[in-house]
Amino acid sequence: MSLTLAVATLAAAQQNSSAKKGSQASYYTEGLALLEKKDYANAIAKFTSAIAEKEDFADAYYKRGVAEEKSDGCEEALSDYTKAIAIHPTADFYFARGRLYQEKGSFTEAEADYTEALMLDSAMTRASYYRGAVKFFSELYYEAIEEYTHCLTIDSLYYYAYNDRGSANRQLERYEEALADYTAAIKIDSTLDFLFSNRGTTYRLMKEYDNAILDYTEAINLSPQSAMLYNNRGLAKLGKEDYDGALADFFSAKSYDSTYFRVFNNIGNVYCKQKKYPEALAEYDRAIEMNSSFGQAYLNRGIAREMLRDDEGACADWQRAVELGVPSAKGYVSAQCK
Repeated sequence: MSLTLAVATLAAAQQNSSAKKGSQASYYTEGLALLEKKDYANAIAKFTSAIAEKEDFADAYYKRGVAEEKSDGCEEALSDYTKAIAIHPTADFYFARGRLYQEKGSFTEAEADYTEALMLDSAMTRASYYRGAVKFFSELYYEAIEEYTHCLTIDSLYYYAYNDRGSANRQLERYEEALADYTAAIKIDSTLDFLFSNRGTTYRLMKEYDNAILDYTEAINLSPQSAMLYNNRGLAKLGKEDYDGALADFFSAKSYDSTYFRVFNNIGNVYCKQKKYPEALAEYDRAIEMNSSFGQAYLNRGIAREMLRDDEGACADWQRAVELGVPSAKGYVSAQCK
């Protein structure tokens, strides 16, 4: 080969390589724009083209995984996150795969990925927070509290960690600690209804019903069409034997969500307190019609039936409540049923 021909061949190869790099970059950039527009199908196609040009394009695998996850292609996303990690492991790649594992209920794998993310980026607040969430959903509340505390050493204004640490404390019946955490979160952002609702529920569990009502009212002011918040405030009013106030809130809850089966059970409870047993029975019937696995409604309907002298019906309901895992129903069965 002549020197001139060799130089020309090298120049052509370099030009072809530059064109290839340009095309893969172009596909990737176009994919990012489509991902931003939530055009996931076309984004996936562009990232696939970028990968075809460069098989070890880790970012393209990662972003294709994001688009696939958004379009419910969870298995495909999991595969792409794994490929991205194999090519060039980063905290973001591990975190993304961990979140997907967590959504699938694979908590062991999720925790391992969050740990890898934190090893690569010790200041990654969200990885610490979600590792705490894995502990929480696994009912390892003390370990969850430790993780949320660690998260707050990274970012002292991360109110989600305060909120969830409060919820872990509440599960452990450490109510004062829970109140302190919810209050800290509210001081950071007082525009979030769930923070007031969670603190209100803690007060309700402590039987500090007036404080609970104040917090639920704040939450309702922030989300005035939330059936759950009206229901919760109704429970606090029921606790302080304000039956008319409780019914008003329960009916408001029902008006915003007529499928909220728990509220029918709670209306039935008010009627039972007022000794309106036929009316209570009708409400429990509706709750059970909406959710035939709602054990508490069977327990309560059994009580209403007993008061109406329907012993056979009461025992059948209590037995069903036992089958559905309501612990207190066992006492009714053993004491009242043959």
